[in-house]
Amino acid sequence: MAKARRAKRAKKAPTTRGAEKKEAFFENVEANIQLFSFARPNSIPKGMRNNFRLCEGEILRGTVQILPKGFSNSLHYHPASEGFWMVLSGEVRFYGNDSNFLGEFGPMEGVLIPRNGRYWFAQAGDEEAHLLQVRGNAKDGSKNRVDVGEVHAGYGKKRIHNLPDAQE
Repeated sequence: MAKARRAKRAKKAPTTRGAEKKEAFFENVEANIQLFSFARPNSIPKGMRNNFRLCEGEILRGTVQILPKGFSNSLHYHPASEGFWMVLSGEVRFYGNDSNFLGEFGPMEGVLIPRNGRYWFAQAGDEEAHLLQVRGNAKDGSKNRVDVGEVHAGYGKKRIHNLPDAQE
């Protein structure tokens, strides 16, 4: 009788423990490493902001925005994220609430906007600007963007491009 009971028991899959479990965890995470590079495409729609997604993880996202001459967005804030902005080329002016001037930034200069910080920015100078945005998300269900007041008529005109996956 004892033999019959043993035969009916389901065999359990072997569980990974200790060093094997730790190594499996790291291998799973490292499978999501993303490589990227950016070069301005020769042909992009003119007169609108173009966003080029570089990479996106669980918490961070990297984007290069190409701002055409005269571009500006409107006062807004992000309850779920804070953003690191750095000008790669051209010039960009950043403003806070009530058009409080935060600064005009050229290449390799920028600003960190904390979560819920109200701001807007505008391209400055004679050439289009390339603006690196690195954004960290709280992922707590907060809204992505909240506009304060009226939105500029031209602000919604943007095109988002996803660059090729891993570039070696």
